[in-house]
Amino acid sequence: MASQKPAKLKMSNRTFRRIWIPIVTLLTVIAVALSVAGNMFSSVLDSYLGGGTLQVNRAEGTDSWDATYNAKETGSLAEAKAASDKVSEQVADEGIVLLKNNGVLPLAEKSTITPFGYGYLNPVYSGTGAAATTDKDMVTIKQGLAAHFKINATAAKAMKNAEATAPDAAEGTPALDADKNSLQAIMDKGESARIYEYDPSIYQSITDTDGTTGIVFIRRNGSEGIDKRTYAYDDGTPHYLALTTNEKNTIRAAKEHCGKVVVVLNAANPMEVSPLMSGDLEADAIVWMGTAGSRGFASLGKILSGAVNPSGRLTDIYATDFTKDPTYANFGDYRYTNAKFEDNQLLGDVIPGAGFGTIDRPYVEYEEGVYVGYRYYETADVEDPQFMYGELDGKGGVATAGSVAYPFGYGLSYTTFEQRLDSVKEQNGDIEAQVTVTNTGQNAGKDVVQLYYTAPYTDYDRVNKVEKSATVLGAFDKTDELQPGESATLKLRFHVDDMASYDYHHANDNGTTGAYVLEAGNYAIELKNNSHDVIDSRTVTVDKTQWFTDDNPTTADKKAQSVMQDDGTITDEPESGKYVAASNEFATMNTYMDDASVTQLSRSDWVGTFPTAPKERKGEAPQVALDEFEWWNSYDPQTDSKLGNVEGSEVYAAEQPTSNADNGLSLIDLRGLAYNDPKWDQLLDQIDWAGDKSDIQSLLYMAAYQTKDVLSIGKPSTVDKDGAMGWSIDGASSWAGANVMAATWNVDLLRQVGECLGEEALQAGLNGWYAPAVNTHRSPFSGRVYEYYSEDGLLAGKLAAAAIGGIGDKGVFSYLKHFALNDQESYRSEGLATWANEQAVRELYLKPFQIATQEARSTEKYLDSHGKMQTKTVRSATAMMSAQNFIGGVMGFAHRGLLTNVLRGEWNFHGAVVTDLFMSKSKTERDMIIRAGTDMYMIQAPGYYASDYDSATARTVMRNAIHNIAYMTANSNAMNGITPGSTLRITMSPWKKALIAIDVAIALIVALLITRMVLRARDEKKRPELYRKPKRRKRKSAVGMSAAE
Repeated sequence: MASQKPAKLKMSNRTFRRIWIPIVTLLTVIAVALSVAGNMFSSVLDSYLGGGTLQVNRAEGTDSWDATYNAKETGSLAEAKAASDKVSEQVADEGIVLLKNNGVLPLAEKSTITPFGYGYLNPVYSGTGAAATTDKDMVTIKQGLAAHFKINATAAKAMKNAEATAPDAAEGTPALDADKNSLQAIMDKGESARIYEYDPSIYQSITDTDGTTGIVFIRRNGSEGIDKRTYAYDDGTPHYLALTTNEKNTIRAAKEHCGKVVVVLNAANPMEVSPLMSGDLEADAIVWMGTAGSRGFASLGKILSGAVNPSGRLTDIYATDFTKDPTYANFGDYRYTNAKFEDNQLLGDVIPGAGFGTIDRPYVEYEEGVYVGYRYYETADVEDPQFMYGELDGKGGVATAGSVAYPFGYGLSYTTFEQRLDSVKEQNGDIEAQVTVTNTGQNAGKDVVQLYYTAPYTDYDRVNKVEKSATVLGAFDKTDELQPGESATLKLRFHVDDMASYDYHHANDNGTTGAYVLEAGNYAIELKNNSHDVIDSRTVTVDKTQWFTDDNPTTADKKAQSVMQDDGTITDEPESGKYVAASNEFATMNTYMDDASVTQLSRSDWVGTFPTAPKERKGEAPQVALDEFEWWNSYDPQTDSKLGNVEGSEVYAAEQPTSNADNGLSLIDLRGLAYNDPKWDQLLDQIDWAGDKSDIQSLLYMAAYQTKDVLSIGKPSTVDKDGAMGWSIDGASSWAGANVMAATWNVDLLRQVGECLGEEALQAGLNGWYAPAVNTHRSPFSGRVYEYYSEDGLLAGKLAAAAIGGIGDKGVFSYLKHFALNDQESYRSEGLATWANEQAVRELYLKPFQIATQEARSTEKYLDSHGKMQTKTVRSATAMMSAQNFIGGVMGFAHRGLLTNVLRGEWNFHGAVVTDLFMSKSKTERDMIIRAGTDMYMIQAPGYYASDYDSATARTVMRNAIHNIAYMTANSNAMNGITPGSTLRITMSPWKKALIAIDVAIALIVALLITRMVLRARDEKKRPELYRKPKRRKRKSAVGMSAAE
């Protein structure tokens, strides 16, 4: 009989535990880490993976009520986009500007054109960053032109087979990729400074050009985070906004091949176009179209063929030499030698090379004061006998060469118009001009009416440094399409005190400094074709000088601060109980600019005060700047005398706000109520500061592209998105640049833009719009000219108010941005200190924000206690985005004078302020901004909250921020479907369910493994013969012999 094989012994329990205990530990750590990370990053994960759904528990008796406050008018996002595309095309129809035309345009339908230039195959459709669009349904240049013309295919083939080149930086100038001040600049690698063009020799091979019209495409792109290059290139091009050698030679090639040449400027920024107006490069026609959006090239084809009569007007003056502009000397990279800025952003921790360490602090000084754009050139024409403005020949060509190629407000048409100033009268504090416009030509078209004023420049102004431009836009309008021989009468109005100037040196009776003043004297009211060419004028006399202080605010401020009735009627009752007039809020900046080392441009010595570059002066920051930098750097919320937990500070609160009250209110119950209604305090008393801590911190300090729900007050979450040229989501429309929109000079059309974007928002589930952007075109070299409307605050403000009102009708709140003085892209993330005197700040850089905030109106719907839908007119500017540059020595996010005293005091703004996207690691910075008047920090970085959550002061300012955000939300489309009395709950996010499932699975596995280890241990005690004996390790004895361990 064969011997029985011995049974295989089981692994020893010691070995078994050595294998499985680390696995059990690892699984446990994974489960805990996933849970902790899920809690920390819940808002981020909700944004990217989808959050829970909102469940509305309606109050008894309201189930049948229709709570659709903002109804959709289309059946889908695609249908809404189709409607937007029609308006988008109309914007381009009316925004493209015909600069020059010697009669070559319009071209005959089905005639042949020959395209030239790198821009033909590589056009600029949109901006970058926040203004980039995602529309994949773009009308190409070929499609837009082929709808009206035959296209010479040999030229397109030659370009397609060619390789474009770009000039490099001139010797001794910064490299094209030298700018590494932002993530955008790092990723850009200098591309936004390169000007690509084909070698013109490629056109030698093209044929069939006789009798064709050459269309030369010149392109320039904009860039967020990077300004345009002001330095020379190695081919002799002086800067980015001038024609390169290859571009000039391309135009020459077009002129050699074709009988006529049209140059199309597909350029985000103004360009130096004087070479195209006369001389060997003179074009027969010049068309500016900006960034095209999805429909711009369809409009271009229509305009070139005459299917559409151009009616666009420039929103910026076009100088002949940008380097002689007064802003040029103070735009770029200038650094203090005695002030540092330390990078504390998370970006450097996440992306290698993205941090910049400790650097010399950059700064910019607005020495030109109020003399920006046309205000400078029109004033220089009056003040400087040696200044040559320039004269056009009536067709956009040069009659007399000078400093100006094309004035602000300029544009040609295929017809002619006559404008007659019928009357100018002063009535009830307003100036009203009646203008009759007659189409005297042969083609139907639209005309723009521009009304300017000239204030007297007095001895008082000379002594007290009050500056006045020789002309300022006061009002504008646009006619409907007029047939040949048809007339239209328009009435243009503005307040008499809109002509006041800000005197930042004036001592007021109430102890403050600075006020608007309307001086006695004669004021010219001028009807003009543009900023330069006067058609007719009248004189209005102000008999007595008026100072506008608290007991006599300007008409605009009084209207903004007064109670508004449901039908939009403005009362004489101040909302806050008293009126507040403008007075100095930028004292440090005024002191800095008045320092002897800074020369401010003044009519009192026009030539002698022309701005000079900082590098030609002392590079040290004065003490007034150093003191403010130090305050920012050393801020402590516990001890700071201005914004700290110190009695007497501007935000100090001695008592904790009421918490966790059972008042039975929900946010929907306050829809339609005034910001100061007593019910708001009752609602805010319901905040549970302990139980809501996570939600509150997420709401206030993790507000990138969303706002968090706070269920204790019935606030739902919201979704906010970019962009100024169309929503940054798939399936949305794409629009021409903001400066193209502005070039329509059509307020009604801009309201339609807002309405279209609002309808898309309803279809896409969006609530907040990170737009419009109304920063001033201080310099043509600004990287984001395409995202901002104009160099003129009135034009920008009126158009922005219309867009905000239109989108507000759809329940979308608009984050008007970037508030304020964010007029330079480069170095704004590096602590760029921006210095300007308060007259310039208020009259230029705050003006578009002020007008948009004070004048935007929407219609709001709400349910009354009986379930009946009511309507009311509301002020629709309820959101603002603050700027990341420093205003003087304080970051824009934290300038209390701007964000609280001006915005919420003088302008009576009710709503929320969010920071621009910024990734600071500083917790005290968040303490500072929430106390200064910014309500939300735009970032998604868990754990980076304000350092103080528990003090009475911290909770009081947080409560105020929640009030602002809640007010914005209550009056938005986020409340659709919620009836009065409803309570809200949020279902669990899908990713949280998956995480719980993973945790449960891991727990079961761990439990099974532990159970298995316990059972094996017990079994080994009972039946040790079935288990292997553990190997005994050997160790060295003291005398070097092996010994069993």
